[in-house]
Amino acid sequence: MSDLDPFKVFMEIQLGLPRNGPGSREATRAAFKLLPPLPSEPEILDLGAGQGAATLELLRLTDGRVTAVDIMKPFLDRLEANAEGEGVPETRLRTLCADFEDLHLPQGVFDLIWSEGAIYNLGFEEGLALWRPFLAPGRYAVISDCIWKADEPSLEIRHFWDEAYPSMGTLAENAARAQRAGFEVLGTHWLTEDDWWTEYYGPMKDRIRALLPDYAGAPEALAVFKEEEEEMELFERFQDQYGYCFFVLQAKS
Repeated sequence: MSDLDPFKVFMEIQLGLPRNGPGSREATRAAFKLLPPLPSEPEILDLGAGQGAATLELLRLTDGRVTAVDIMKPFLDRLEANAEGEGVPETRLRTLCADFEDLHLPQGVFDLIWSEGAIYNLGFEEGLALWRPFLAPGRYAVISDCIWKADEPSLEIRHFWDEAYPSMGTLAENAARAQRAGFEVLGTHWLTEDDWWTEYYGPMKDRIRALLPDYAGAPEALAVFKEEEEEMELFERFQDQYGYCFFVLQAKS
């Protein structure tokens, strides 16, 4: 057994991907279209921004400023480089390396909170309740979360998600959680199968194949690869039973 850090291997995979979770430019745009009109230059808070695929799309969709938060500094470094490559002015993007469970940001100032595939770290209701104070009165949150499509999922996939995300709910359960956290549900948008594969699982498969020769004798790395491959295989088999869905929400007065 070597002393290789499995997290280093995980990051090496993730930094080679177009995005760090299921999604697409089209999905981000479709969810954004469900919002009522925003101010001409909205203040946007992107939580769990990763390398910034959604962050950059929000900058294209608005004339506002985005504060992109992630706990992984290498992701934010990549986001900053990508933003510079697209000619994004420094005044329109702020990056913050922080835990979104312990944010030191002004409250009541953001017009939109955006978060794709990250709220599971807190739980849907818990995350919404924690983040709501950062919104200006009556403003909006767009949050994607992994949820059950099936009322009675197969035992195999239920066991997987009970370990990975014990509080994962159904569409109706998450809507009720949003209400309890102080939000009205304005709309929802499901990710498609392509949204999982084109920019996330497909490139991940390619990335693992590319890294295998470098880690052939490292059991820690092979275990990371196996875990990712098993997750992809489960999605291929059970995608009719769960998926990612955007919730478009408005803070209640």
